Amino acid sequence: MSRGRGCLPTRSGLSDRIWWLPRRTATPVFFEPGDENAHGSWTKRDVNLNRRGFLAACAGAAAVAARPTPASASVDPNWEIFKRRFIPGGVRVIDTGNNDVSHSEGQGWGLLFAQGNDDRETFRRLWEWTSGALQRSDGLFSWKWSPRLSNPVPDKNNATDGDLLIAWALTRAARRWNEPGWLELAKRIQAAILDRLVTEVHGRTILMPGAEGFVRGSRRIVNLSYYVWLALNEFAEQPGSDRRWRQLERDGLWLLDNAAFAVHGLPPDWLLYGNQELRIAEGWPPHFGYDAIRIPLYLAWRGDRARLGRFLAAWRSPRFGGRPPAWINLVDGSTAPYPSSGGHRAVAAVTEFVAGGAVGSMPFAELLASDDYYSASLKLLSNMAARESAAIR
Repeated sequence: MSRGRGCLPTRSGLSDRIWWLPRRTATPVFFEPGDENAHGSWTKRDVNLNRRGFLAACAGAAAVAARPTPASASVDPNWEIFKRRFIPGGVRVIDTGNNDVSHSEGQGWGLLFAQGNDDRETFRRLWEWTSGALQRSDGLFSWKWSPRLSNPVPDKNNATDGDLLIAWALTRAARRWNEPGWLELAKRIQAAILDRLVTEVHGRTILMPGAEGFVRGSRRIVNLSYYVWLALNEFAEQPGSDRRWRQLERDGLWLLDNAAFAVHGLPPDWLLYGNQELRIAEGWPPHFGYDAIRIPLYLAWRGDRARLGRFLAAWRSPRFGGRPPAWINLVDGSTAPYPSSGGHRAVAAVTEFVAGGAVGSMPFAELLASDDYYSASLKLLSNMAARESAAIR
């Protein structure tokens, strides 16, 4: 649905802290405002905090209290907090910044979080609601459910990232819990994506953002943040997989490599493709922003170190001082007049971690009271990406 390691804490103090966790110790390592060296990077400080000291240090900062040390935990301690705040009914993820609607994207992320944190019961309940409330007869999912409308799904169009995320979560859950029925459900969704959303345009296989509304004559609108690279790769590697998955991955990476705009060479939230030419799509702000921030996240999760450099270079530039802005206008160079969320900074942290080889201290983004649904989701996604990247080293 549309919307350097120590570069991440804000100067407002503890409320936007990103922890850096040595993978074999229980001692948090974090960056703190004021730890900048002469080159504008950050130095690490090991801080030994017992539980009482930790709570005292974080008082008034909406920190997570009485939690297991993330480095020693098999699950993300943020998950239980996320469930209380964003899945209060236990069946749908609510977008607290958007009239408490639910999206196929959010359901997909919720399923991934449940699977990643070994929460089978929540996974089951999320899936049952999603399939009952959002799934269409063709296997795809309507993109939004609005609790305040008499008809909660007035727009039946899908959002392709939601479809991909749900199919991927089901695939992972089938493997984790040995549930072949979930794999069959995932394959049905995969087939629908290939049939309805994957198309060839001017020699390239591309992923449409939705089944309707993204054709512009001979050109097509593309949202590169909808390419969940690990999901595409996993679908391509399944026994008997359709060759279009691999071609979609290859051509998607070609699009991404060539979608380089403005001084920092960044991709926009929305792209127009046709005749081997890429433009910033009209009809949306020309931003590297709320959608495109997921591009480096999904690349990092894929372990694609070589493609992370341009994002880090932009964030490390003297103008931004290591802190990603909420958005960058790729036409006039302006930036958002307000700071980016903690979720953005969590993405920057995992980008830096993976670009550095996923060695040393692992970033951990802590869920705070100030995080809305989207920021919280980016944090949990970033923590999953960091954890899985570190595990395969």
